[in-house]
Amino acid sequence: MGRIRLASFRAQRTLPKEKPMMVNEKLDAGEVEQIECVEVKTEDSTNPFLPKRTKEKDLPFIPPTEVRKRDGKGDSRLWIVVDTVVLDVTEYQNQHPGGRSIIAGFRGQDCSWQWWSFHDRTIWQSIAGSLRVGRTVGVENPHRRPRTIVGLRKHGFDDWD
Repeated sequence: MGRIRLASFRAQRTLPKEKPMMVNEKLDAGEVEQIECVEVKTEDSTNPFLPKRTKEKDLPFIPPTEVRKRDGKGDSRLWIVVDTVVLDVTEYQNQHPGGRSIIAGFRGQDCSWQWWSFHDRTIWQSIAGSLRVGRTVGVENPHRRPRTIVGLRKHGFDDWD
């Protein structure tokens, strides 16, 4: 008839071994053919991934000192900041089309102007939306944004000759 999928989250090396989960509930909707217990290990149970539908203003605040610690070294998760939104890119960095080193260059730091130079809002909604763990302020971008020069021409001016 249907399936039930249970997920348990636990932080690595912080909790004692858990006993298997038992389900002893009577369901009014009918019989269940299969019950599956899925364990999802995260190293950071205090800042789990949030649903895409969570508004940015409702994301939990993470102090900048905590964001800077998440540099992906050792057992640490790898976080980056885009426009005050903290993204956990630990698993995603291996799938990044530009390569792992691009993301690793911004370990625990802001990369807003670089992000928006290569990505648009659709990428933000489809990929980054599911990587959000919180919001912060005061995390600096290690690179100064180059000055952008915009040339203005009279409409219809053709200098391609």
